[in-house]
Amino acid sequence: MTVLSGAVPIPAEGVAPAQMTIPQQYVHRNADDDVLLSHFTADADGTYRIAVRWPHAHALFAPTADGRENPMLMAETVRQCGAVVSHLAYDAPLGQHFLLWNLRYEVPDAIHTAGLPLAPTEAVVRCPEVRLRGGKLSEFQLEVELRRESLLIGTGACRATCVSAAAYRRLRPPRPRPAAPAPLPAPLPPAQVGRDRAEDVLIAPSGRPGAWLLRVDQDHPVIFDSQSDHVPGRALIEAMRQTAAAATGRPHAVAPALDAEFHRYVELDEPCTLTAEPGPAPSPGRASVRVTLRQSAGPAATGLVTLGAPGPDPLP
Repeated sequence: MTVLSGAVPIPAEGVAPAQMTIPQQYVHRNADDDVLLSHFTADADGTYRIAVRWPHAHALFAPTADGRENPMLMAETVRQCGAVVSHLAYDAPLGQHFLLWNLRYEVPDAIHTAGLPLAPTEAVVRCPEVRLRGGKLSEFQLEVELRRESLLIGTGACRATCVSAAAYRRLRPPRPRPAAPAPLPAPLPPAQVGRDRAEDVLIAPSGRPGAWLLRVDQDHPVIFDSQSDHVPGRALIEAMRQTAAAATGRPHAVAPALDAEFHRYVELDEPCTLTAEPGPAPSPGRASVRVTLRQSAGPAATGLVTLGAPGPDPLP
């Protein structure tokens, strides 16, 4: 295995020119308004600059109670940056599977409390470590600065492994499909988790204090934007946020920071329980909640969700 440091791109046929429009399939999304990136530029020093275009109202990560953009769009932006850089800078072919191991983002306190717009115009991307196997991209770490003109409005990072379709089939052989899908448990009331529609509520009562059940509708048009044999990461982080909101009784709180670790796939045909416990004390005016998702094999994902008021005032 070869390890590259300092974001040195692979010299290969077909890699992106210095500047280009990003093909939609390179962000692994089908819906036009779910594509958050538009143009890609490769600098000589191994830095990548990607133009960002957030929709006015995203179908899953809707604007917050103060009318500002939902900071959880930063998580999706970081993930899409990883996909784009892997394809355009490191020549990962379409059809590769990306195993996401962690994903985080944070909005600086000063930006959040000032009530400034959160939609970035540019992502500045660096890859501090890249691993190659047989000359092909195997694993990468990504660090992202999200800027609105010259103003830093957020940071993020992720780590992912790239595997071929054949390797993925060996890793995840087809599971027997049930004759009929299990009925979804009844959701929490949408108002308890800051949602307007019941179909966007991803957690349900479990009958135990401090615990909830994951509920994911496989016909949801945004969560399952493309076919998947497991619960997508965007559903997991939104379920983490909803769990934190329900656990603290702060339905309209936003998540200016989130740090998620993914240990194994969350299977579609097994119950998944979410538990919440207080996290470390964050900065004044914020609260943090550690959320764990468990299935029969043990913990599948964990996330530290930081909650803040939707406006400039601190949480009560």
